[in-house]
Amino acid sequence: MRVFLLLILMPAAALADDSPLFNSDEPLEITIEFPLRDVMRKAKNRPVVDGVASYTNADGSVTSLPVEMSTRGKSRLSVCRFPPLALSVKKKAAAGTVFAGQKSLKIVTHCREHLLYRNYLLQEYGIYEAFNVLTESSFRARLINVTYRDSEKDGFEITEQAFFIESIREVAARNDVERKKVAKTQSGQLDPAYATLTAMFHFMIGNTDWSIRKAPEGANCCHNGRILGPAGQDSGWKVVPYDFDQAGLIDAEYAEPADQLRLRSVRQRLWRGRCAHGDELDEVIALFNERREAIEAALQVPGMRDSRRPMQYIDTFYEIINDPKKRQRSIDKRCLAG
Repeated sequence: MRVFLLLILMPAAALADDSPLFNSDEPLEITIEFPLRDVMRKAKNRPVVDGVASYTNADGSVTSLPVEMSTRGKSRLSVCRFPPLALSVKKKAAAGTVFAGQKSLKIVTHCREHLLYRNYLLQEYGIYEAFNVLTESSFRARLINVTYRDSEKDGFEITEQAFFIESIREVAARNDVERKKVAKTQSGQLDPAYATLTAMFHFMIGNTDWSIRKAPEGANCCHNGRILGPAGQDSGWKVVPYDFDQAGLIDAEYAEPADQLRLRSVRQRLWRGRCAHGDELDEVIALFNERREAIEAALQVPGMRDSRRPMQYIDTFYEIINDPKKRQRSIDKRCLAG
């Protein structure tokens, strides 16, 4: 059973990776020049503008390439003074650069120019890194030190940290699977070990802003997740999670649990795993225990203001999963039907 679980979570058949952007953990120093102030003013209209991305190579030379910039997102587009962004690049322009193999990338930005929000960003980046520790079926992220320069107003620029998120197309290619676009899923279609793994990960970080069953009306399933599965098969599907800013581990000042969950705050954990997948719990908990040191290392990102509070939050997670009574009360008896 143990070997079987690891084969599910970390497939040996993953394709050779030729993505220079996500093959390094070193922050990328980059400048992106585009009509910055105009995009910020019109952020909710999702403008698409031309720009130029430039970065310095190891030998000191500078590489520049044309890109398209746009705003993206939903809740953060309303909350943030500096909008979340997307960068698109054509295959020919990307060839031979750090963006080789890329097409469209999400950029998680600092949201607001405040130390608190910069800390939120680093914490969310650490969450992506922690999920990478557990499974190859996960979005990789690359931290960047970025200067946004206004191409239409001399001298106006903003320098902050941000991070790129790998595209679902690239995650699928690495794992030799395809994306599934459906309105909702059934329990029998889902890989039970992976579904339990993701539920446990969300429980660990205190995140309830997700679903593996459906998405908002008119969107592809799932809410804050994308489905991957073997080509031509209607089972073994994995809903790969993303967008963790509502997690209790971060405890962003704008984060609120959904009213229907009746939680006091996002810091209050809620188990949302499926009863149908309960047989996987022991093996998944064993995996979290085995990789605890690596998970905690991933969550402590250099530059974070204070890692003590989030690490204390992680400690309480391990207390729950390793205490039979606490586990029974908080997990086993809380599973969702179906």
